[in-house]
Parts: sequence; C-alpha cells; structure tokens
Amino acid sequence: MGRPVPAGTGTPRRSVLWTVRNQAIPLALPAGGVFCFRIGARRRPHGRSSMQDVTTPVVFGYFTAALLATAAVAFAAGIQFLLVGMRQKSDRTPLVFALLCVCAAVISGARASGYAASTLDAAVLSLRVAAGTALVALPLLLSFVAHYTGQRLPRLSFGLALLLAAALFWINLVAPFTVLDAHLQAGARLVLPWGESLYVLDGVRSFSGRLFYGFSYAVFAWALYASVRQFRAGERLRAAMLLVCLLLEFAAVAWTMLAVDTLGLPYPAADTFAFLSFVLLMSFSLVGQMHTRTAQLESATEELRREATTRIETELELHHAAWHDALTDLPNRLRLQQLLRESLAAAEQNGQFGALLILDLDNFKTINDSLGHVTGDRVLQAITDRLLATVPENATVARLGGDEFVVLLDNHADGIARAGEGGRQVAQRLLDALVPPLTVDRRQLPVSASIGVATFPEAGMQMADILRRADIALYRAKGAGRHAIRQFEPQMQRAADLRLELERGLRIAIERRELALRFQPQVDLDGHLVGAETLLRWQHPELGEVLPSTFIPIAEETGQIHAIGNWVMAAACRHIADWQQRGVAFGRQLSVNVSPLQLANPTFTRKLAATVRATGVAPTALTLELTESALLADFEAARQALGMLSAAGFRLSLDDFGTGYSSLSYLQQLPLDELKIDLSFVTSLQSASPNPLVGFIIDVGHRLGMLTIAEGVETPEQRAILERLGCDVLQGHLVSPALSAAQFEAWLAPRGRG
Repeated sequence: MGRPVPAGTGTPRRSVLWTVRNQAIPLALPAGGVFCFRIGARRRPHGRSSMQDVTTPVVFGYFTAALLATAAVAFAAGIQFLLVGMRQKSDRTPLVFALLCVCAAVISGARASGYAASTLDAAVLSLRVAAGTALVALPLLLSFVAHYTGQRLPRLSFGLALLLAAALFWINLVAPFTVLDAHLQAGARLVLPWGESLYVLDGVRSFSGRLFYGFSYAVFAWALYASVRQFRAGERLRAAMLLVCLLLEFAAVAWTMLAVDTLGLPYPAADTFAFLSFVLLMSFSLVGQMHTRTAQLESATEELRREATTRIETELELHHAAWHDALTDLPNRLRLQQLLRESLAAAEQNGQFGALLILDLDNFKTINDSLGHVTGDRVLQAITDRLLATVPENATVARLGGDEFVVLLDNHADGIARAGEGGRQVAQRLLDALVPPLTVDRRQLPVSASIGVATFPEAGMQMADILRRADIALYRAKGAGRHAIRQFEPQMQRAADLRLELERGLRIAIERRELALRFQPQVDLDGHLVGAETLLRWQHPELGEVLPSTFIPIAEETGQIHAIGNWVMAAACRHIADWQQRGVAFGRQLSVNVSPLQLANPTFTRKLAATVRATGVAPTALTLELTESALLADFEAARQALGMLSAAGFRLSLDDFGTGYSSLSYLQQLPLDELKIDLSFVTSLQSASPNPLVGFIIDVGHRLGMLTIAEGVETPEQRAILERLGCDVLQGHLVSPALSAAQFEAWLAPRGRG
C-alpha cells in the first residue's frame, strides 16, 4: 500500500522519517512533560538533493549516538529515581518517573535501532517496540502528572485510559505494520549534512493510529491543564518547571511539523531529545526536595535538640521541685528523708554520731492570721536566711512544712553524748539568732522558736525513729513554755507512748462507756447544800482511773473535746431529770465545765439548748463554768455567746479567776453569776499571813453582784479565813470529795429530800 502520487510527478512522495504520515505522537513524560515520537511523513519540495536511494550504505554518526546517549541518560535517571522512590515510600512521584525514564530509554534506543536498520523487517520491529513502549508510557504519564501536581485523577478516567492503552497495545502486537500504520515500505535514506545516513519508512496511517494520536494529545492536554491548576494553587515554581518542559516538547514537535514536514529541510525529528528537559526537571525537583527535606531535617533536628534541652531542663526543674521546698528552696521532707537515711547509714558504717534538730516557730499562726499569708511567707524566707547563716557549713537545713524546719548535723562526733552536746549548742545559736526582731514589709516582727534534738545512731534505729524522737523532744520544748530546747530522753518516749494510748482510747471511750461523772458538793457558810460541781473521770481498762487534767488537753488537741463535752452535758441533764423525778434534793444547780474550744464553736449554744430541752431540764438548773482563756481568744464572740446562754436561763461562772489575765474591764461586760477562787489561792491561806488577793477577789465579786465560790478548801483554818473574808460558797475535801452518783445520793440522804 503506497501513498497516492500527485499529478505531474510520476513518483511517490517519500518520507524522510522512520515513520509514516505527517503526524507526531506525544508521549507523556515526567512532570507532565510530553515526549513526542515522530511517526509521520513529510512532504519534501522537488529539487531537493537530501534524499538518497535505499542502497546508500549506512553511516553510523552523531545523531544515532545522540539517541543512544539519550537512552543511556534516561535509563540512568530511571535507576536513580527508582532507588529514590523505593526509599520515599510515602511519595510515588519518583517511582512513576523512574518507569517513564525506562520507557523513554527504550523509545530512544528503538529509534536509534530503526535509523540504523538495513532491512524493512528490522525497521518495522524497532517501530513496533517504540509504539508499544509509548502505549505503556501514556498511563504512566497520567499517574506521574497527578502525583507531581497534586491533582486528583478520577479513577474512572484512569481506568478507561488503561483499557484504551491495553487495547492499542494488543493491536500493536498483532497488526502487520504496528498499531500506527496500515502499510509501510522503505523510503530513500536521509543523509544528514555531516554525512550520517538514516533509514526511512514511508507508509499509510491506520484508524488505530489515529486513535493513538488522539489518546496522546488528550494526555498532553490534561498535563497542561494540571500544571496550570498547580500554578494557580500557589506552587508556582514546580508548575513553571513543568510548563517549561511542556513548551520545549511542543517546540520540538512544531520544529518537526514545520521545518521537516512542511519545508522539507534535510533534518530528522528532534522531539526525542526534549525528554532530557524532563530529566533535568525531575533532577532539579529532586534536588529541591532533597534541599527542602534537608532543611526540614535540620529544622527537625534543631527542634529535637531544643526539645531535648528543654526536656532536660524541665526534668532538672522537676527533680529540683520534687526535692526542694517551693517557698524557701530548702530541701523538703522527701529530700530530708533521703539525706537522713544516707547519714544514718554512714554513721553506722563509720562509727560516728550525728544529731537532728526540729525547729518550730512559736505563735507563727498569729502572724499569719493577723498580717496575712504573704507576710507569713516572707517571715519564713527571712527565718531561712537566718538559719542558713547560723548553722555550720556541713549542716543541712530543710523545711518539713508550715513553720517547721530541720537541721541535720553531719556525722563528726565520736560519741553519742558529744553529738547531743553539739546539737544543743547549735540549737542555742539558732535561738539566739532569732532573738532580734525580723524586718518584714517595714514591720518589726518578734519571733521565737522551740527546738527538739535527737541523736543517732542507736541499735536498730531507723530513719523514722530519729524524726519521731526529735518531734517528741520538740513537743516537750513547747510544753516547757516555748523558746526552749529539749533533747530526747527515753522517758519522753514512754510519755509519748502513753499519750498515744490515751489518744486512741479516747476515740472509743464513749462507745465503751468508760466515762463517768463525779459530783463534788458545794455548801454555803452555814453548811447548807447549794449544788455540786460535775467532774469527769475516765475509767481506762488498763490504766485505771484517769483524771481530766491528763486527758482533757489531749481531747482538746485532737478535737474530741466536742463529743466528750456533749456527752458530759447530756449525762448531767439525765441525772438532774432523774433526781428531780425522784425528789432528790441535789441543790439549786449542777456546775458543768465548758472547754474554750466548745465555746468557740458557733453551734455550741444551739446544740446545748437542744440537749437541755430534749431531757426536760430547765436551763436554770445548770451552771456553766468557763475559764479565762475561753474569753481572751475572741472576747467579742465570747461575750455574744455568753449573752445568748444567759438569756436562755443558764447560770455562768468564771472558773480559776486570778490565774490568767483577770481583766476587771471584761468582768463588767459579761453576764456572769459566779466567781470561783482558784485552789492555788485557797491553799496558800494561813492565819498568820492571809493572801490579800483572796479578799480582793471576794470584794470584786460582791461589788459586781456575783456569788463567790472557793474551791479546794481542805482545812478548817482555810474555812475560817474564807468565812471571815465573806466568801459565799465552799467546795473541797473539807466538805466532801468527788462522789459517784450513788455516793452523792447517799451523802445527800442525811440532809433530807426536797
């Protein structure tokens, strides 16, 4: 099948190209580029001498070598990007481009083989290989452009492209003259200006060839569209590089169509070499990506380094915060325990001794309550500075919490006595350092402290034992009047154990019915019964009878005084109700002691009134005995509470008058009914030298309209003096000791029933 011969020529027109017809096949290349494989004939004007007969010998020259070099470059680039794509599994662009490079290498190699062919069969085989490879490259181009530009390629469109490429590929395998041509024949050789001779085919384009061309142009058009979309999306540099490659390919195709086909210039198609622009494109893109990734890695590395540094600093800060007090920056309790544990182990190993001091500020709560916690914190910081400036260099100062500090003296003493002596000396220096007032916020604040000292080691001693011993000694120092030093002694441990036993027992004493009331009669100067004072006793199952002076302070410190006080009040009311029902003449009222903590409780008056009402007893049958300390803590609140109690009908008595502040001004403001003279004054009464304070107290009470009661009357001499001074009521062993309810009733029997 030959081409039609134009009139007047007498010979067919021959193609100077190794393809048929005047067409170009654009093959998709990296970054959306198109490698146009020329497969059309060109018309050559008459008179041209560039064509030679097919018998012209083959001259292998520069053009064929350039095609082979292009194939080698493309294949090498394919290997390179294949390795890159295998490493970058998250980005498939290098991998798809590697396959395109292999296709381009095959096409370039096939063209070089076709130009150097010596027979028609060899040339057709080369053309078949090139066309089949181009069909493989077209779907790869779609995938590459989609990945490069980030444009989504519809699955349906890509599936149809694959089906069309597969169908054309099958036609290319079975068609006699490839998928492109219906007929091929050898044409006159093309001799290039430098003498190189190229094998040329003339032919007629087939329907499948037209379909192939349309498919190729559609892929080329979509590549242009995707690159424009990428440019508009803001990736201007990458899109511009793709457009440049497409324009270069387009320029190569235009050169072939215009210069070679239309003008008949004696040159072969140059579109094959346009693929090199895509290799450069991807190389530049890869370099850019590598540069970007390197910058990202460097940035990430720097960020990780900063994070690591920050983490280390944070860990150090957290470690410091975990082991140190936030306010004073001193070692905290946890750190102290570790240091003490290490010091104890070192002392046991080296045969040396150390000392631990616990320092507690006296009345620090007053500073906090009156001046605020901010001032209190500054006081603690100032105390810290003084402690650090006073202790030996090898000592450790720590803060346990609140206003408690600890000084740990390292193991240098060669005996436990020397260690104790050294601890006491340091403790005294610390007390001396706290004598000058602190200057805080332009205020002069006097402070004092109590210190407990414990030495170590001893056989079987643990870290907790040292802290406990020092704490016991501190408790003794505070009990000694504060601003004092006490070193732990074995008997302190026994006293502490007893206190703990009492504290535990008090929690269940009411449930076990171990508490009992005793009644001590009160009589006037004529011996007539006035009433009785209710006294509390605790019958401990192991310790026997425990006096209130022993367990009441513990109950007040532990907060159990409220439950005990409620029980006492309820029990006293039950006795009054029972005696009144049975007609027992117990006097006008029973006196019940009220703790300062009870009076300070806002609900005390309400609960007391409810308890009395529940038993059916009139408030006038009860006298509430209060100490001066209950009034001095918050005088205004105490005055209001006493006013409510007095208005409810309770009688009020001031106990132990003269032992405390004894302000005469507050006596006038309080609704008191009785004034009790403390037994310490009564005990000192002697005929030869009577205590003038007793007469003064009796005179003050009478002037204020109060009944005066002397407690602790033991001898007739004391009775006589009190009678001479005008005291109204007597109470003590001279009258009667404290009696149980049954004994009290027996004592009342001779005096008749009311």
